[in-house]
Amino acid sequence: MQLAIKIIVSGVVLTLSSVIFALVAYGPLIRYAIRDQTSLRKKNQIRDIYLKIPFPLDFRIYFFNISNPMEVQNGAKPVLKEIGPYCYDEYEEKVDIIDNEMEDSLTYNSYDIFEFNAEKSRGLSEDDYVTILHPLLVGMAFQVNRDTPALLSFLNQAIVPIFKDPKSIYLTDTVKNILFDGFEINCNVSEFAAKAVCTQLMNSNIPGLKNDPSRDNMLVFSLIGVRNATLGHTMKVSRGIRHSESVGKVLEVDGKKEINKWVSKACNRYRGTDGWIIPPLLTPEEGVWTHSVDLCRNVKAKYIRDTLVKGVNVRLYEADLGNMQKNEEDKCYCPTPTTCSRKGVFDLSKCMGAPIVASLPHFLEADEIYRKQVEGMQPIHEKHIIRIYLEVITSAPLIGKKRMQMNFPIAPISKITLMSKLPVALHPIFWLEEGVELEGDFLKIITNKLMLLEVANVSRWLAVFGGLTATGIGIYLYIKNKKSITISSIDSMSNDSEITRSTNELMDQMKTLERTEKGQINPVLSGHEFDRYM
Repeated sequence: MQLAIKIIVSGVVLTLSSVIFALVAYGPLIRYAIRDQTSLRKKNQIRDIYLKIPFPLDFRIYFFNISNPMEVQNGAKPVLKEIGPYCYDEYEEKVDIIDNEMEDSLTYNSYDIFEFNAEKSRGLSEDDYVTILHPLLVGMAFQVNRDTPALLSFLNQAIVPIFKDPKSIYLTDTVKNILFDGFEINCNVSEFAAKAVCTQLMNSNIPGLKNDPSRDNMLVFSLIGVRNATLGHTMKVSRGIRHSESVGKVLEVDGKKEINKWVSKACNRYRGTDGWIIPPLLTPEEGVWTHSVDLCRNVKAKYIRDTLVKGVNVRLYEADLGNMQKNEEDKCYCPTPTTCSRKGVFDLSKCMGAPIVASLPHFLEADEIYRKQVEGMQPIHEKHIIRIYLEVITSAPLIGKKRMQMNFPIAPISKITLMSKLPVALHPIFWLEEGVELEGDFLKIITNKLMLLEVANVSRWLAVFGGLTATGIGIYLYIKNKKSITISSIDSMSNDSEITRSTNELMDQMKTLERTEKGQINPVLSGHEFDRYM
């Protein structure tokens, strides 16, 4: 009986404590553990991966090769053919790390290295020649025409010696030179106009333009060579130790607490992370905010749907460049207070100091007019949208694809001989994709952690079940013991009745004997016969 009671009490206590833990304490404890493990705390595994990604990113670039360059010189619509992908392994690392315990921040410089991947490029080579819009020539002409048109004649005289008497607005060179090594800009000139333009170029901060170290008075220009094996921007981000929802949030870029390029404080304010880490436990409504240093703006990826990737529950998010003409939150990115770009494009003039216009590849999600200005655009949502698949709890990116197309506006400029008959178009040059996909051991890290969470989740209900089971066993034993006691009592009562009956019979016999002794004659024994037996 005592054992049964002890089992019941233990079962009830276990059940109540398990229910309280499962319904009240479990959630906060799990959330605390997740937030702690996903912060940029020293010795956290996520911090090591954040500072040096232990596998190369997949960097791909596609060129828009011009098929009719001389026809375009006379006003024809550009006919473009996509060539690619030229694939590179991008090794991303953060260096010069400084932790600030007081403000819970981490400061770093990015350092990237690109290595050509011939296998993924499927027969394409860095030595391939492509013909694309000349970014420096066209960019200079368009910017002078927009900002200082009085200098157009001066520039027209400089184009021939600097760019070696070009016959069109297009450049033909190897992929390697265009991307990394740089193509030549001849500043070894004697003409006054050319010298003046070269002096301006040398003193400019045009990204990708630099002195040729092997030759005097020569410049080289490349599209992304400025990113290869050189220190990038100085970034300060939140470590998320005190406030997990702010992990990775951009606090400063190159020592500046805001951008100071746009007309409103909202657009000048950094919002979101640096893109290399996402806060955990996001709700779909929040979306994923990142700050793009390359675009000088914040970008929001919107929740699309829940799905399954490699056996893991994930949320799909997608992003585009918005619509400045219709969306109020995008209007602060308009080039001027009175002129806003059409849907799906973004003017980078204020950000990069050059008349470059960004869009999604093949003008996906952009105003239809841009696709009509050129031939060869074939937008495919799955292939050209910016998208990321995030694990639901930890926000670990299982698959991420950042895609962007670079374009230059072209139009007839009467004072530039080479450009006097051009058509009006937003002319694509190339588009790139920077991707990450977790596989192998790194995918196992995520799945193992999710398995532990699932085990913990099941265990809390097993504890409740165990408590209920113990309580049930105790009640069963209690009832069983109680019935045993009742049966024993009844048996005892039966034995007492038999004893009582035997006692009564003995008493009757003794009374009969007593009457005989008082003179009653026994019909069997008479006279002195009885005395013989006494």
